[in-house]
Amino acid sequence: MGVPAVWAQNQPRNQAQRPPQNKAQQSNPQGNTTQAKPLFKPKEAKVQDRRTPAEIMLEKKRWTLYRAFWQNLATRYNYYFHARTKLDRVVRSVNRQGQDNYNVLLPFYPFTAKNQNVSKGELDSVIEKASTGIQLHDPRGKWIPDCYVLMGRAYFYEGDFENANKTFQYTNLAFAPKNKKEYKTVVGATENDQISVSSKENTKGVLTPFRHKRARNDAFLWRARTLLELKDYDEVQALLNLLANDPKFPKRLEGSLAEVRAYSNYIQGRYHETISPLQTAIDKSHDKVAKARMSFILGQLYALESQPDSAIDQFKRVIHQKPDPMMDFQARVQIARLNAAREGGNPQQSIDALRHMLKKQKFEPYRDGILYTMGSISYPKDPEAALGYMQKSLKVPSENRVQRTITYKGIADIYYDQRNYAEAKKYYDSTAGTMTPEFVDFDLVNTRKNVLGDVAARVALIHREDSLQRIATMPESDRNIFLAKMAGTIRQEAADKKKNEKKDKGSNSDNYTASSTMQSNGPGAFSPQAEGNGDWYFYNVAAKSSGYSEFRRRWGNRQLADNWRRSQTGAANIAANNGGGGDMLNAPTAADAKPAVPADSMTADVLAAGLPLTPEKLRASRTKCQDAWFDLGKLYYDKLDNAPLAIETYDSLLLLYPDHPRKAEVLYSLYVWNGKQNRTDIASRYKNQVLNEYGQTNFADIIRFGGLKDIDAGKKKAISAAYDSAYTAFRNGNYADAIAMRAQVDTVYGLNYLQPKFDLLQAMIIVKTDSTFATDSVNRSESAVQYVMNKYAADSAIFTQAQSLMAALKQRKEIYNYLIALEVKKNSDGTPLVDEDVSMRYPWQNPQPVFTDKVNTAKAKADSIQVAAGLTGNKPAAISVIAPPKPVTPYKVDANNPFFVVLSFDRVSKDLMDEGLNQFARYNASKHATDKIEVGSFVLTPNDIMLIFRIFPNEDKALAYFDEIRDAASNNIIPRIRPTDYSFFVISRDNFILLNSTKDLAGYRKFFADNYVTE
Repeated sequence: MGVPAVWAQNQPRNQAQRPPQNKAQQSNPQGNTTQAKPLFKPKEAKVQDRRTPAEIMLEKKRWTLYRAFWQNLATRYNYYFHARTKLDRVVRSVNRQGQDNYNVLLPFYPFTAKNQNVSKGELDSVIEKASTGIQLHDPRGKWIPDCYVLMGRAYFYEGDFENANKTFQYTNLAFAPKNKKEYKTVVGATENDQISVSSKENTKGVLTPFRHKRARNDAFLWRARTLLELKDYDEVQALLNLLANDPKFPKRLEGSLAEVRAYSNYIQGRYHETISPLQTAIDKSHDKVAKARMSFILGQLYALESQPDSAIDQFKRVIHQKPDPMMDFQARVQIARLNAAREGGNPQQSIDALRHMLKKQKFEPYRDGILYTMGSISYPKDPEAALGYMQKSLKVPSENRVQRTITYKGIADIYYDQRNYAEAKKYYDSTAGTMTPEFVDFDLVNTRKNVLGDVAARVALIHREDSLQRIATMPESDRNIFLAKMAGTIRQEAADKKKNEKKDKGSNSDNYTASSTMQSNGPGAFSPQAEGNGDWYFYNVAAKSSGYSEFRRRWGNRQLADNWRRSQTGAANIAANNGGGGDMLNAPTAADAKPAVPADSMTADVLAAGLPLTPEKLRASRTKCQDAWFDLGKLYYDKLDNAPLAIETYDSLLLLYPDHPRKAEVLYSLYVWNGKQNRTDIASRYKNQVLNEYGQTNFADIIRFGGLKDIDAGKKKAISAAYDSAYTAFRNGNYADAIAMRAQVDTVYGLNYLQPKFDLLQAMIIVKTDSTFATDSVNRSESAVQYVMNKYAADSAIFTQAQSLMAALKQRKEIYNYLIALEVKKNSDGTPLVDEDVSMRYPWQNPQPVFTDKVNTAKAKADSIQVAAGLTGNKPAAISVIAPPKPVTPYKVDANNPFFVVLSFDRVSKDLMDEGLNQFARYNASKHATDKIEVGSFVLTPNDIMLIFRIFPNEDKALAYFDEIRDAASNNIIPRIRPTDYSFFVISRDNFILLNSTKDLAGYRKFFADNYVTE
């Protein structure tokens, strides 16, 4: 058979061996050969065109008027129109959803990058619709740039600013105007010596409003807004300046350009520079909603710039523009506030105007805001009236969460200013529960909420202890009379309270009875329902009775009051000097927790029991007050950032307790705080007092040599390395080198941030090298350590280490004195007699850990050898002491007690232990499914880990299982663990409890081996 023609055609021409020729391929007489025609033509491989229809049309289709008309028509109404409609609907919904805080500067736009409240699905649909329109239609159409701008806006509202910036940037570059003579587009061409980047628009003729606008010009402004969100302020400023000087930039966008410039200044806090472009944006804006918002912001800026007349005029313009009801109401509120606050204003007139607004029906949804504003105008002139208005505001039913948050904070701020920290904390808690993370004072509220509890507790403690001390210092006769009257007052108040509760209970019962009677009388004037089981809750007697019973069962007898669910036990009782003494005298403390005495059983003797009548109790009470005053100053300054109140607190502390143990730190704090308040004369006085009275303290060193924190990273690293080298030399016993390194650091760096550690290290070196401590009358070692303790009393870490070192020194001296007084005596037969006061203790006789100073112990050994060498006569032989027998744990045999089977591991890895646990669980599931044997790991000590098999009803069941798994373990269950690395035993529940408490595993193994036959 011959080779097919197709195969023959596809062979390489230079193939060495060719197939034999067939009949169709023969030689003619001249020797030439003829080629046969192929049977079929081979198929050519097709290349798939993956270009979009837009790219194909750009290459193959001519751009004619006919084609331009239909392409533009389809792009605009099939895609662009629907995408723009959906995007506008999403933006309008954002404007309606937002609840703004009108008491501070409004956000420039009703949404932010953090909380846009937009539907990502809707915006993705806009992007998809615009992208589809771009890909399916000719890119030469005039609506294609509009689709790109829509895509960029959708990315912007999604918060995807990177993609938005790229989209607007591409629009500006790809659709820039280009002359036919130019090979490629050049953005920024020069015209009349001015750089122009915009696309020129045709503004001539009466059809100008109906002509298509170049979307590329809009893309410049949207890119500027996007860059502002990316905080690229320099790029935005350059772009806005370029557009402002561009001769081709359309006049229709001048208002938008001014708006973006105003927004740029506004978010950067340049409020004075915001006013002029914002006014221009308002005058040229055609968006009613945006114009009203910008007008309101302009009024706020005028008020911030202390121009109340201009601010009032601007808020009146807001009202004339007829914005949404909330902004209209807030503009009127701002006018009332400005009239009350400006020079010559009448606050009462503003309050009367707001009270008149309360009577109007159109302002009924905003009654909570009106009442709050009346309270804010009344404060600080009349705090009680302000609190009354704000409390009424909270009682008004409203869904405005922002206003409720502002009202809670307003009440909390008033209590905070009045230093009623217990009440302030309650309302800051309520504020934190209703505010959102975008609330302007979010961090401040959380800080005060967390700190004021500690502040209120310390203020309450000071008032309580002061009252107790005042009563305790009274003459005994006057004190007894005072306590008797106080006890009588407490009993009378308890009786009145009980009487009122009974009256309230009876009134509630009468109300329910009357209601039930009216309902049972059938249809009448008082009942809209014929029967008592109506659909409405309050017409249904059964439902009301059930609800009342359920409420009383769950919550008890609650009075009708605000915040009735708030816990009253956590509030601190801050009693005045002339009242509330009963609670303070009878209040339990952490150290003296006693059962509370019922108020109706209060007596003078019970009240007297809490008074500091002894010198020890009086001293303890004064110490509590001193510590509370000190902590208050730190809390005010460090946590609440209230330097004036912190200074006042420490001034009071020095006045009340001039001998405060931490006076040096108090004086130094007053020096620093007054300096930051620019009270240089007062700060200088405290500075001199620290230097003169406490010149050896760390605070004096800081004043002399400057702060320890103002050092660069390189210097800090060098000091740290120097300390590490000195400490390493100390650890290696090179004490001279360590002292030299420490001296070098003092010479090069002076006072440094590691000065406390260097001083402690020097004290430790002195202790180590002090060989004359036994005969040293000046106590060189103790003096060095005491110096560190005195200097760094406020540094808890350094002080604690120095204190431990001092305790070791005291112990070393005691050991040395004992060894000096030790006498070695002999019996009559010449054998050594051991001092009976010396005894040996073994670990099981003294299980508590004993911490000793290894260095000083070594020193003590050397001293004892030296003392022994100085003894005269024959040295005694080594004394052999017989250790007492180790006690046997009293395990007991009880066959009827529930039992466990235990597998105890010895030097087995955790992975093998986990594998063993899983294998035994599978074994029990297959072999003992009905017995429900549970297996779990148990750590007796860090070295004694075991598996517990539980629980067996008696000893026989446990032993049977013990025999079964002991034989099967090594062969079938845990063959990877060597039998020498584990052991089995059974144990009763009582013995296991005893084993867990004593940790005496060896003792129980001996007990098990002695009492059970396991072979």
